[in-house]
Amino acid sequence: MFEASISKAQHHENLTLFPILAQADRDLPYVLMAEALASGTLTISEKGEGTVPFLLARNSGPQPVLVLDGEQLVGARQNRMTNRTILLPAMSTVEIPVSCMEHGRWHFVSEEFAPAPQNAPSKVRRRAREMEVLAVHEAAARGSGERSSHRDLQMAQGEIWDEIREMGDKLGGASSTGALDALFVHHQDQLHLWIEAFPLLPLQVGLVAFMRNTPLGVDAVGSPGLFGKLHRRLLTGYVLDAMDGLESAGGHSEPTKGSPDPATGPGRPKRRRARADLALQFVEAVRQAPRAPSDSVGLGEYRVLHGVVLGGELVNEGHTLHLSAFPARSRQNQAGWTRSAPEGGPIARPSQRRRRF
Repeated sequence: MFEASISKAQHHENLTLFPILAQADRDLPYVLMAEALASGTLTISEKGEGTVPFLLARNSGPQPVLVLDGEQLVGARQNRMTNRTILLPAMSTVEIPVSCMEHGRWHFVSEEFAPAPQNAPSKVRRRAREMEVLAVHEAAARGSGERSSHRDLQMAQGEIWDEIREMGDKLGGASSTGALDALFVHHQDQLHLWIEAFPLLPLQVGLVAFMRNTPLGVDAVGSPGLFGKLHRRLLTGYVLDAMDGLESAGGHSEPTKGSPDPATGPGRPKRRRARADLALQFVEAVRQAPRAPSDSVGLGEYRVLHGVVLGGELVNEGHTLHLSAFPARSRQNQAGWTRSAPEGGPIARPSQRRRRF
């Protein structure tokens, strides 16, 4: 758990972010995946001749390595995405669950994987969380004390491919192998302009992302030092979500009827307050969501969030290392999170709203 507050909104086009700020600085003794791969203390490779839903991660370093869900790995037989947050023990070899991000390739281009500089968009990451929630319900039906497993995540693969294909059709830049990474490369100049609108703040440990009045998701990491290295990576995934949303709306950010854009036009302060209230309600829904323990990979306890939101949370030695959550898809659940924190409820307004994550 850690104390945090939501700061004032940052806005560009149809994307609004609310930075999550820690109340105090704190270090956690972990190395991030991209750093460990760059230093050579971590290698990630195919399992034998290759199996789509699993890779082998070898940590030869003296510190645990933190791997976030949604991190992209390029190379080997096909590009993958880590689909669960994992803390790899020091001096260990661990089988990790992944999802394929490149439907049309199954041949080696390298022996080991390299990290891509961005996380997958929320609409892709959410598919794994949906499968986790389904697995939690199935485990509960088997009997008291039964747990879901990371192996259940492979069932999300088909829907993940569908999301990547649809994004490629709308955004352009799809490769012949259907690689998600190709979409980021194709739009890298535009992505750079978007990212400049969302600067990292002192003591920032996370963000809440909205596309107009619809929440995309929340990501929070246990220390400002770790989040600072992940900020651009996480942000880029949400930016691609927003760019995809613009294409769905006809390639511009003008609001649809009944869903005014808060950044322009009459009534701007009122609209911004309304958006801030929605962010508070979404965060409160995440905080209050039921947590179901699931079989962990590596160190710590992994919990599946379910109900009106869905997500994953990794806790180790009393510290929340990573929390990610997304709104549930059903209309009933989407309406539910907006009722989870009544007006004037337990979260204060911007610059004062403080919450335990």
